[in-house]
Amino acid sequence: MTILAFYFSGTGNTKFVVESMVEAFSKLDVQMEAISIESDQAMDVDKINAADYILFAYPVYGAMAPMIMWRFVKEISPHLEDKKAMVVATQMMFSGDGGAYLARILRKCKAEIVSIEHFIMPNNLSDVRMLRTRNGDENRKRIEKTLQSIELYCLDTSKKRLFKRGDGVGSILLGCTTRIPFSKMEKKLTKNVKFHKDRCTLCGDCIALCPVQNLMMGEGQIDQKGDCTLCYRCVNRCPEKAISLLASKPPKSQYLGVNFKDRK
Repeated sequence: MTILAFYFSGTGNTKFVVESMVEAFSKLDVQMEAISIESDQAMDVDKINAADYILFAYPVYGAMAPMIMWRFVKEISPHLEDKKAMVVATQMMFSGDGGAYLARILRKCKAEIVSIEHFIMPNNLSDVRMLRTRNGDENRKRIEKTLQSIELYCLDTSKKRLFKRGDGVGSILLGCTTRIPFSKMEKKLTKNVKFHKDRCTLCGDCIALCPVQNLMMGEGQIDQKGDCTLCYRCVNRCPEKAISLLASKPPKSQYLGVNFKDRK
């Protein structure tokens, strides 16, 4: 069994899950290659054609897939017909049909959906004060539970015990309670990355980090094209904590992500 995994990870959560899956699958004699959709390798048609399964992994935003992910799927759609596809979604708590959202897009591309799974990861919405931002040992229990879930998922997959979680009517209705209001707010958020001038030093780190090239250096400020994919990478990696997205004020602390190499 060979799996080609395409993933998008804004702040590292989904990357951690995918890398953990690669390790778990290797112990089960399942070959899985993980490629970021930001990489040039993501457009390698030969890899897509050669794989038994194509896996798509991403963080859930408002019970939806990030704009950058569904755009990527549509870009490679001519090569997905009759391919067996898996969807893996990372989420903070629950999303209803956050994984099934992309599965529906994949079905329109004539791919065969064989499994959908969700994994819980730490909060990265660091500018939202009502949601606590945790790092390091504070996330250890959560990560340990997720790693156990990943190992079980990989074992089931290796034995072809495949499940489509979140693909039922109840999950779709639950997802709609988040998706409908968020989709209205999303249009505004994509055009409204907030740069706090009292903190911003115009270092340009955010421009280099942006996965969709939404940011550019203007005259005495950072300009934006109105195409933010809401990944929170710039918010959490700005050295001056000078950027916010959902909130009007900058974050007091930032989400540093989970270090795959340092896990125990």
